[in-house]
Amino acid sequence: MNQQNQLNELDEPDESTESFPTPWRLPFELAWEAFRAGSRPIGAVVLDAGGELVAAGRNRSQEPTAPPGQLAGTNIAHAEINALAQLPARGRCEGYRLYTTLEPCLLCSSALIHSHVRHVVYAAPDPMWRGIEDVPGVGGPIAERWARREGPVDGPLAVFGALLMQLWDVLHTPDRADPAATRTVRRCLAAADGLLDAPTAQTAYDLVRPHL
Repeated sequence: MNQQNQLNELDEPDESTESFPTPWRLPFELAWEAFRAGSRPIGAVVLDAGGELVAAGRNRSQEPTAPPGQLAGTNIAHAEINALAQLPARGRCEGYRLYTTLEPCLLCSSALIHSHVRHVVYAAPDPMWRGIEDVPGVGGPIAERWARREGPVDGPLAVFGALLMQLWDVLHTPDRADPAATRTVRRCLAAADGLLDAPTAQTAYDLVRPHL
């Protein structure tokens, strides 16, 4: 199945649930796939000006292998990096947008500059990178090529995106997890029976959404 067919299939609505809005379903399914593989739950896609899928990637930092041209088993195997790495070096990226489940870090923001993608939309904010929007203040080429940032999205989708990272932190780095986040995760795990075994992001979202 090619990437566009994958996106189309994931965008088919399920009348029994509140589906992820277009184009968020594929990024979140990739994020959940990363979570189930033990990596940080972040997914990203690149769409062209017409909304067609160009590239998709997910975090693979805790995995030994990745598809050709993508990174795995390293702390820089970020979702955005793995998506942007699929763009051709001399490609034209006018009107391209990167959609990611979590606000891009400085590494991924720099990759956006070099990939010539000028617009990024993120679902959930990342408190670690509060103030990153001030980076263009250094001026010069960085200011000229800095991608326009849009986010976080409204409603429970942003909360779900943040919850995924909180869930990963509590399970994999409990000593460093924020106490408030730990309480949130424990509450969701208690209320959403079977959350950790959910086969898809849509299933996980349906389980926790009433409690967000």
